[in-house]
Amino acid sequence: MSDDATLLADYARKGDVTALSALITRHAAWLMALLRGLSPTTADVEDAFQETWVRVMKSAAAFRGGSVRAYLARVARSVAVDRFRRVHMQEVSLDAAGDDGQTLGEVMADEGPTPVEAFESKATREDVRAAVQSLPEGPREVLLMRVEGELAFHEIAAALGVPLGTVLTWMRAATVQLKKKLGNGND
Repeated sequence: MSDDATLLADYARKGDVTALSALITRHAAWLMALLRGLSPTTADVEDAFQETWVRVMKSAAAFRGGSVRAYLARVARSVAVDRFRRVHMQEVSLDAAGDDGQTLGEVMADEGPTPVEAFESKATREDVRAAVQSLPEGPREVLLMRVEGELAFHEIAAALGVPLGTVLTWMRAATVQLKKKLGNGND
């Protein structure tokens, strides 16, 4: 059993708060980065982080081994999806004008800067974050779990409950789309 699995088991069996604290400290940075990528707004990230650990505390006894990182990623993803559904699920009309006066149809049709212009601007962190946020859900989650969570592809497959081939396809799609969005579309 890994050190992380031992800590989680100690918390589940004995209520060892020190073990839980060690897990939180050890995994806080990458888990926050993962949630930042999965959450639609930065205001949701801290709440999602806390909710993730509350769920881990409640379900620690159900952990049956394997990668604790994959388990945490699965819980964090579930929290992010639940929060998104709870807060943001409303019918959207393509003809409804947003705060900026543009309709969703107009915004979606906007092609933005050319790849050369984007490359010349040397994609800032916000550009990268926006590009990652614009990816479809599956590829975005795989990319974030791989980059921020440093999970192996088989761990990502387990966390998402999809076949390994799907994970690999989504990772490829994410990298191709990011290259195009950030101005390095030569594939």
